[in-house]
Amino acid sequence: MKPDLGEWIRVPRSKWDDFTAKATGTPGLRIYQMNVGDGHLTVLVGAETAERDEPRWHLSISHRTNEHPPKPGRYPTWDEIKDARYRFMPADIYVAQILPPPDEFVSVHDTTFHLWEISEEAL
Repeated sequence: MKPDLGEWIRVPRSKWDDFTAKATGTPGLRIYQMNVGDGHLTVLVGAETAERDEPRWHLSISHRTNEHPPKPGRYPTWDEIKDARYRFMPADIYVAQILPPPDEFVSVHDTTFHLWEISEEAL
């Protein structure tokens, strides 16, 4: 069953998701998708523990076309990013999109944005 426009659905976990969860140290990784007029959005969200003492929330959101196979589409809009942040992450945390120094920048998927939990002190 295909969701209506604007309805987030949780994507059932697969072996690939379990691999991703282990690789990122995100055992509670959740995946959601929503159809939009020009394709679909995908959100991966969870509290990552990889290389950290304390878990830190991380959300990635991307847009892809509905072609088969899907292709990178456009950047998610501010409203789409904001909706995903407040829908899928705890309300009482601060998150930011972080741009590291140029030599540390990695962009594996051209239409994906990442939000990371940051401490209140970091503000």
